[in-house]
Amino acid sequence: SPLHGIAITFLAAFNDLDGSAHVALRTPDCQHFFAPASLNLVSPKSNEEFKAHLTNLHAVMEHFPVAAKEIHVHDSGPNSQVIIWATGTPAFRAEAIDDEEDWNVTNEYMFILDFDESQKIKRIVEFLDAKTTGRL
Repeated sequence: SPLHGIAITFLAAFNDLDGSAHVALRTPDCQHFFAPASLNLVSPKSNEEFKAHLTNLHAVMEHFPVAAKEIHVHDSGPNSQVIIWATGTPAFRAEAIDDEEDWNVTNEYMFILDFDESQKIKRIVEFLDAKTTGRL
């Protein structure tokens, strides 16, 4: 399905923290929400705010490969949705870490992608691994 392919492209854009690749998949007014609220992350982010967020991450990470464990596509026209269960292992820049073991982590993520009728992402809810993300 085209939505499955978009989900794969969405995850691949994290590898190089490519904000432009992410925004290309989205509607101009797409909002990106982070959860859980206990992480106290600024949410929602506009496309430009999300690009800036990735730029900030790129200052401390070389790459951020994210791989799907499961992708569930619910294709129902203007109310289509994709749910992704994924893992990601950030590759931190050497100058950004103190002790390699403390920074060698694999996180789990859940992404809910809501689509418009043109198969652009109009809303993203990203659930982060609260235990390890909070530590970083």
